[in-house]
Amino acid sequence: MVLKATEQNDKLKRAIILSIALHCVLIAVLIWSSIHQPQETSAGSGGSSLNAVMVDPGAVVQQYNRQQQQQTDAQRAKQAQQQAEALQQKQAAEQQRLKVLEKQRLAAQEAEQQKQAQAEAEAKKAAAAKQSSELDELLGGLTNAKNAPKSGGAPAGTGNSKLSSATGSEINGYLAQVRQAISNKFYDASNYSRKTCILRIKLAPDGMLISVSSDGGDPALCQAAVSAAKLAAIPRPPSPKGYEAVKNATLDFKP
Repeated sequence: MVLKATEQNDKLKRAIILSIALHCVLIAVLIWSSIHQPQETSAGSGGSSLNAVMVDPGAVVQQYNRQQQQQTDAQRAKQAQQQAEALQQKQAAEQQRLKVLEKQRLAAQEAEQQKQAQAEAEAKKAAAAKQSSELDELLGGLTNAKNAPKSGGAPAGTGNSKLSSATGSEINGYLAQVRQAISNKFYDASNYSRKTCILRIKLAPDGMLISVSSDGGDPALCQAAVSAAKLAAIPRPPSPKGYEAVKNATLDFKP
């Protein structure tokens, strides 16, 4: 409000100054004309008359105000156009930013889907390996029991025949003991929930671990399981027959 009042006062002052200047010019013209023209000698005699020109100060002020208003309107129109252009540029930049964010979101979603698909494939592979390992162990136990040599003079149900029929259960029981021995040296088992590793171990007749390696499964779990197996106190095999069956064993290890 103060700024607007000051602007109006300035306009009024300039109009008054302009009016005074015009009046001064008019007075000077009148004086100059009166000096250079013959004066009338008597009243009613014929002679030239001087028509005075008067300037209306109000009209001058109105004209000046109209010019100022036109300039102000032109400036406002220019500012409005500039603001509209700036708004369009801002909207275009925002749309571009949203497009980039959407592209990044889709890329992250695709990467997550690929990761899940890979995890499912590895889980299926580990499950298939587990089934294959269990089947191999079962077939191996049955084969050892079938191919165990029989004692020529021993009565039925005694001697090597009895040992051969117990080989399958002995092997399974011993492998369970080996798994437990490895688990005793395995730490942070909760970090490997629902994960599986297939271990291949080579044993000495007294149960000492000669070598251990991973043959599939979760890489992180296999690395930890191999380290635990090297520290484990593996028990002695139950019998020479049992040792022959487990000296090169395959374990399906789950913490």
